[in-house]
Amino acid sequence: MAKYYSKIHVQHKSGSKATGKKVVLGFQSLLGGMTSPVYTDSSGTAIVPHESNGRATVYVSGVKVGEINAPGETVVFI
Repeated sequence: MAKYYSKIHVQHKSGSKATGKKVVLGFQSLLGGMTSPVYTDSSGTAIVPHESNGRATVYVSGVKVGEINAPGETVVFI
């Protein structure tokens, strides 16, 4: 079971919600690592479970789109 959860809201630059997009967090800490992929729901939100905390890179469909202090919540645009 995951220790932490981060909420990632994915939107198109036009403002519409991005549904069905693969979201992964990549941690830059000493232990590092990538989360398992989570797909956005109908409102463009992915709740990503993870074991690490700290600074993480947000990837959507394999493309770096931002960073987050995890656990946390952020909006990214694709």
